[in-house]
Amino acid sequence: MDIELQTAAVALCVALPLTFALRLPTKTGRRGEQMPRIGGLSILGGFVASILIMALFSDEARRLVGDDRREFLVLVACGAVVCAVGARDDFKDLDWRYKMSTHFLAALGIYLAGFRIGETTLPGGGTLALGWMDPVVSVFWLMLITNSINLIDGRDGVAAGVAALVSSTMSYIAWDLGHDLIAMLFAALAGASLGFVPLNLPQAKRFLGDSGAYFLGFMIAGLSIAGFVDTTGRVPLYIPLVALGLPVLDTGVAFVRRYLDGRHPFKHDADHFHDRMERAGYSPLKLTLVSYAITVLFCAGAL
Repeated sequence: MDIELQTAAVALCVALPLTFALRLPTKTGRRGEQMPRIGGLSILGGFVASILIMALFSDEARRLVGDDRREFLVLVACGAVVCAVGARDDFKDLDWRYKMSTHFLAALGIYLAGFRIGETTLPGGGTLALGWMDPVVSVFWLMLITNSINLIDGRDGVAAGVAALVSSTMSYIAWDLGHDLIAMLFAALAGASLGFVPLNLPQAKRFLGDSGAYFLGFMIAGLSIAGFVDTTGRVPLYIPLVALGLPVLDTGVAFVRRYLDGRHPFKHDADHFHDRMERAGYSPLKLTLVSYAITVLFCAGAL
C-alpha cells in the first residue's frame, strides 16, 4: 500500500495549510460570530493536488490515473460542482430543491461516465441484477450518501473525522480487492479530510460547511460503487453501506421521524444523533470522540 500511504500523506500536507489559510467569513454562528465555513475548498484542493503531485512523481500513479483519465476527470468535475453549490449555500441559504437538483444532475453525470452499481453481490453469496432499476438505485445511492454526510455535520469535527475513517477503510478494502486507482483516490480523500480535522475539532477554528460535507459525501458515494468490485465483477454494496452505518442510519431515522411527525422530510430539525447526545450531557469533544468510536466499529464490520 505504499502508493496509497504516500498519496494520503501528500493530501494531508496540502490540505492542512490550505485549511489554515482559508479564513473567509460566511455565515453568522450561534454566538453571533462570523464563521469560516468553506472547508470543502481545502479538502477539494488537497484531494486534487495530491493526485496530480503523485502522477507527476510516480510512474505507477501516472499509469493508474492515465488508464481511467476520463472517469477521473468527470468525477472531479461533478464533485467540484457539488462543492461549489455547497459553498454558495454557505454564503447564502439556497432552497433545498435547488441543491437536490444539482446533486441529481451531478449523480447522473458520473453514472453516465460509468459509476454505477449494475449487479450487486448479496451477503449470502447470491447476486442481484438491477436491470432497468440500475440508474434509479445508483443515483439514489449517490444522493443518499452525499446528504448523509451533510446531516451528521452538526457538531465540530464529526463529519470530517467520520469521512476520514470511512475513506481509510475503503482505501484498504479497494486495495485488497485489487482496485489500485480507487484505493489511491480513497487515500487522497482520507488524507485531505485528516488535514482539515485538526482545525475543526472542538472548539473549531474552521467549519466544514455544506461545501465540504457535500463534496466528501459525493466522493465517497461515487468511489464506493466504482471500486468495490469483487472477483466476479459485481459490486458488493453492503461493504461501504456498513462502513457508512452512522450517517446512513442517522439519515434514515431522520426521514422516518419527520414523516411520522407530519413534517417535510427535507426540512431541518434539531433531533439528529449529535443533537440527542448533546442534550444527554455529552461535552463537544466527548460527542466527537464517541462518533469516531461508533464509526470505527462500523468500519471494523465492513472489514
